[in-house]
Amino acid sequence: MDMEILQDYLPEARELLEKAQDDTLRLESDPNNDEVLASVFRAFHTLKGGAGFLEAEHLVSWTHHLEDLLDKLRSHTLVVNGAMIDAILRGLDVIDDMLQQLACGEYPGPGPEELGQLIQELAAGKRAEQVSVNGPIESDATPSNPFPPEATLLVSQRPTAAGESGLFLERTESASSSETAADEITDAEFEATLDALYGNKAPGVTSASDSGQLNSDEISPEEFEQVLDQLYGQQAPGYEHPALTATVSASSIESEKATAEIAPPTQSVSTTTNPSSEATNASKAVPPARSAAAAQEAADTTLRVDAARLDAVMNQVGELVLLRNRLSSAIGSLGEENEDMLRIAREVDITVNDIQSTVMRLRMQPCKRLFQQLPRVVRDASRQLGKEVALEIVGEDVEIDKAVVDALSGPMTHLLRNSLDHGVELPADRQAAGKARSAKIRVAAIHLGDKVRIEVSDDGRGIDSQFVTRKAVDKGVITAEQAARLSEQEAVELIFRPGFSTNDQVTDISGRGVGMDVVKETVRKLRGRLDIQTKPGLGTSISMEFPLTMAVLPVLYLRLRREIYALPVSSIESLLDIQESRIHRMSGRSVYRVDGTEVIPMVDLGRLLHDRPLRLGSEPIEGILTERGLIMVSEVLGNEDSVVKPIDFLAEQNWYQGATISGKGNVVLILDAGALANHVIDHGGDSTIINVSCKGAA
Repeated sequence: MDMEILQDYLPEARELLEKAQDDTLRLESDPNNDEVLASVFRAFHTLKGGAGFLEAEHLVSWTHHLEDLLDKLRSHTLVVNGAMIDAILRGLDVIDDMLQQLACGEYPGPGPEELGQLIQELAAGKRAEQVSVNGPIESDATPSNPFPPEATLLVSQRPTAAGESGLFLERTESASSSETAADEITDAEFEATLDALYGNKAPGVTSASDSGQLNSDEISPEEFEQVLDQLYGQQAPGYEHPALTATVSASSIESEKATAEIAPPTQSVSTTTNPSSEATNASKAVPPARSAAAAQEAADTTLRVDAARLDAVMNQVGELVLLRNRLSSAIGSLGEENEDMLRIAREVDITVNDIQSTVMRLRMQPCKRLFQQLPRVVRDASRQLGKEVALEIVGEDVEIDKAVVDALSGPMTHLLRNSLDHGVELPADRQAAGKARSAKIRVAAIHLGDKVRIEVSDDGRGIDSQFVTRKAVDKGVITAEQAARLSEQEAVELIFRPGFSTNDQVTDISGRGVGMDVVKETVRKLRGRLDIQTKPGLGTSISMEFPLTMAVLPVLYLRLRREIYALPVSSIESLLDIQESRIHRMSGRSVYRVDGTEVIPMVDLGRLLHDRPLRLGSEPIEGILTERGLIMVSEVLGNEDSVVKPIDFLAEQNWYQGATISGKGNVVLILDAGALANHVIDHGGDSTIINVSCKGAA
C-alpha cells in the first residue's frame, strides 16, 4: 500500500462520503434531481478510482456495485425508490468502515454479502416492489426512457491539423447488436479497461484477458478521465443532462490535444444515447481542458495542512501571548515611563493580536461539518420509532473552532436521539393533542460576538419536572431530601445526571442512562455553557454556548485572601457589591437576591477551597455573578488573555479547568464556575473541597 497516496486519498474520500450521504438524503424528497444523481455517481466513481490506486480490492468492488446502481438511476434506466435509498445509505456505512481500516494501515475486508447482493439486484431492476416508507418516492423499475437504437463511438488516434498526435471519438450510424463489427468492444470490456487503469478488475464484468486481448499500451488516468467525462457529459458533478450515457461532439474532442498513446487499430465503443437531446448536451459540454484548468486553479489556491501541524502553530501562538503579557507586566513595573519602550510594547501587542486572530481563523470550520450527519440520524431513528419528523437546520455557515466541531459530533447525536425518543410524540398522539402529525426539530447555530450558540429544539411534549424528580429518586440518582429542595429548573436539569433515564426498558435509541451526561461533560470541557428550557406540552430547547476559539482563553484574575485564582470571562455575567440585606437562607443554603425576583445560590470560595468562610463586614468581599451562582471572593484584580495548561493531578477534581501563567510569570489555577455552583447545590454548601492552591500575585 502506497502510504503517500493513502494520505492524499483519505481526506478526499471522507469529503466525498459526506457529500454522497447528503445528496442521497436529498434524493429521498427529490428523486428526479439529475444534478444530485450525477453528484452521487461521481462520488462513487472517484472513490473507486482512488481505491484502485491503493489496490484495495474490496473497496473497489463495493464502490463498483454502488456506481453501477447510480449509473442506472442517472440514465433513468431505473427510477429511485425507498429500497434503493436505504441500500445506498447502508452501502455508505460499509465504505466508511473500509476507510477506517485503510486509516489503520489495513486492507479492507469484504463488505456484507447480503447487502452487496441486494445492491446488485436493485441495479438489475429486481426487488423494485419495495418502496419508501416515507411515501413521496414511487417504486417503478420500468425504464422511463426505453433504450434507443445503439450508437457507436469510434476511438482512434491520428495527427491533428497542427501535426500533433490526437485522440478522436466519432459517432457512426446506429447498428443493431447482431451487426456488431469484429473490432467493437462491449460495455463490459470498456468497464474492464477502466478498472485495469485503476489497478483492479471490478466484479461482475468480463475480465480484460477474456475480452479480446486489450492492447497493453496505456494512457494516463487523467487523460482517460477526460474521455470518460465527455462520455458522461461533464467534468464535475451537477451537469445538466446526466440522462445521456454517451453524447460526444467530435469537434470538441478534435480540439482537445492529447498525448495519450493508444493502439493504432480503430476500436468502437457500443453505448446508448438519446437522439432528441444529443445536440443540446453537445452544445453544453465543457471541454476537458477548461475543466482541468479550473480544477488546477482551485488546487493552486488550496493547501491541505495536517491538523497536528496547525495545533503546534496554535501552541506557539499561545506561548507568544504569554510572553506578550509578561512583557507588558515588566514594562509596567519599571515605574518610569519610557516612550520608546512603550511604543515597542504597543507594536508587539498589535502584531501578536494579528497573528493570534489569523491563526485562530485557520482553525475555524463551518458548523455544516457538525450538522451533516444529523439528517441521517433523524431519518433512521424516526423510522425505527414510527414517528414523523421534519428537521430544520439553520446556520450551517457559522464558523466555530475545530476542537468544538470534533468534540460535539457524538453529543449532537445524543441530543437528537433523546428528542426523538422522549420529546416527539407518535403521530396519533400529536393529532389527539391538536398538533400536526409531523413534529419539528430545529438545529441552529448563531454567532454572538465572541461566542457561538448551538440550539436543539423540538415542538414535542416537553419535560415534566415532577416526573423527572420521581424517576431520579427511584433510580437512586438523588435522595428524597435532596429532591424536596430542588427548584423546577433544577429538577429538569436532572436529565444530565449520569445514570438517569426515564425509560425503564433499554432500546437501541435510549434507556441506558448515558448520553445526556456526556453532553454536559463535553460542554464543560469545551468551556461552554449549557441551558435547557421546556414547557410541558409545547416542547423543549437545549442551547450550548462556546467561545469562538479554544486556543486562547480570556480570564479574570481574583484574590482569595492571599492566593490568586482565575475564572474564564465567558462564564461571568457581571460583578456585584455584596449587600447583606440581599442574603437569605433557603432550603438549608445561602442564596442571594439579584433583583426583585431572581435568587441564586451563593458560592463561598473561602469555605469551599480553604474550609474558612469569608466573613462579610470583617474582611473585604466582592461578588462575581455567573450563570449558576454568585461567587464570593476577596478582590477582583483584572482580566488577561491566557493559555490553559492541563494539570494531571487535578483531573479528578472537575472544579478546576487547568492552570495558566500570569503576566508576572506565576502559575494560577483556573476555576470552573459551573462545577463550583453545582457542588454547592448538591451538598447544600456544607462540604469542603481539598485546597490545591498556588500562592503568589497575578
